[in-house]
Amino acid sequence: MKPYWKTGCPKKPRERGYTVFNFTYLLIVTFILFSLVFLFSCESIPEDETGPTKKEGKEINEEEEEEAEEDENDKKEKEKEDKQELYQDYKKKLPEEIRDLPANELGEIMILMYHEIGEPEAEWVRTPDNFRRDLEVLYEEGYRLISMNDMLDGNIDVPPGTTPVVLTFDDGTEGQFRYQEDQDGELIKDEDGEPVLDPDCAMAILKDFHEEHPDFGLEGSFYIFYENPFRQRELVERKLNELVEWGFEVGNHAYSHRNLSRLSEEEVQKELGKHVKRTREYLPGYEVRSLALPFGAWPSPESLAVSGSYEGMEYQHEAILEVGWYPANSPFHQDFDPLSLPRVRASEMKVDGTGIHDRIEQYRNHPERRYISDGNPDTIAVPEDKKEQVKEDLPGDMEVVVSD
Repeated sequence: MKPYWKTGCPKKPRERGYTVFNFTYLLIVTFILFSLVFLFSCESIPEDETGPTKKEGKEINEEEEEEAEEDENDKKEKEKEDKQELYQDYKKKLPEEIRDLPANELGEIMILMYHEIGEPEAEWVRTPDNFRRDLEVLYEEGYRLISMNDMLDGNIDVPPGTTPVVLTFDDGTEGQFRYQEDQDGELIKDEDGEPVLDPDCAMAILKDFHEEHPDFGLEGSFYIFYENPFRQRELVERKLNELVEWGFEVGNHAYSHRNLSRLSEEEVQKELGKHVKRTREYLPGYEVRSLALPFGAWPSPESLAVSGSYEGMEYQHEAILEVGWYPANSPFHQDFDPLSLPRVRASEMKVDGTGIHDRIEQYRNHPERRYISDGNPDTIAVPEDKKEQVKEDLPGDMEVVVSD
């Protein structure tokens, strides 16, 4: 019989069932072969190359976590040692009367009160040169700057043997923060087109002094009132933002510096709440944490100085600063009262022996009354006989240690 392709007859089609049967059979055989190859491959892999079991993986993770924790602890210990090594020469530079004193972090802290920086010297005016002298004396006598908020938080990080001091500036005067102007009242700008600080304003003096003495610190709280703090209206927003950017603080001094003792309850809340509201328009979300009482006058009731509200804006002051004559207690002392903080007037006129340089002289004669840092912000170092004076509610995990 001739094949189909030679006879010219059409090729006879295969039966459908026969085709399906062959195809199915082929799939089954292929599956079996692949399964055998896979099983053989798995059996041939050495046990130590299959990777860790779930239990082994957990043990490895725990070991890595322990190693990371040890590394972190070693790093902190190294930083602590480096810091102590960095500070070990400090006591040699400090005044002799405090050089060998043990740490006393229950000692007194001066909160200095400035107003205008300008000419001529007056009861509420400090000349630029005298302000520079104040900073120089403070530095030489072993004082280092902290902010008001740092004091409230108990975050006092100054070198061992030194004493923290807080600078406060009331009223937001032009002499505190001023940009230079020419004879026509136009801003003087540098080569980059930025306005130039007046070298005799408090801000410029502070920044210059910090550049010369970086370990002195660059801190301060400005208690301003509106509508025109620092007296250059077109620069108000810029100045407030720069204050915060440079690490300074903005505090409440009432919206229009009114005597709170002469106002109704509604007027007091308007003065204080409106100030916070206006500040947040310039500095969104900013927390105004403290109030310097205008004229040192308390409202009635006094609780309105601490908290209240105006047009939906609530205010909550954690500290109230008075126009006082005395140093403040340490924030770790049992008698520390942040809602009644006295200040020392940074003046030499009409201070009745209680001005800045009077207090510095008193501390020369009685250095044991000063707050003396141990250089470790995580501990509170106190003499043995003062341990009972440490307050109970200490911030964070601070540890009380006895100083030698």
